[in-house]
Amino acid sequence: MTATAKVSVAIGRSELAWAKTNARRQGKSLSTVVTESLAERRRLTALAEVVEWMGHGEAPLTDDELRAALADLAGGTQLPHPKGKPRPTGKPRRR
Repeated sequence: MTATAKVSVAIGRSELAWAKTNARRQGKSLSTVVTESLAERRRLTALAEVVEWMGHGEAPLTDDELRAALADLAGGTQLPHPKGKPRPTGKPRRR
């Protein structure tokens, strides 16, 4: 299966003129410029969804979940506390 498909679409004349000019200036094909524009639109849509979700005030991870995820990404090495606090050693503190 190929990663591309040949399609026929109707594009506004001014958008087509912009895309052709942009392709020529960048030394790219019209198909590449259109594909890149669609990919950027897709990223912006995903970003808008994340921003909307964040607007609800819900944190995506708890502090413990964040520390665990960061530890996984670091290959199990100890990472600094995300809020700059010293990490607990597991031993009770003397008072």
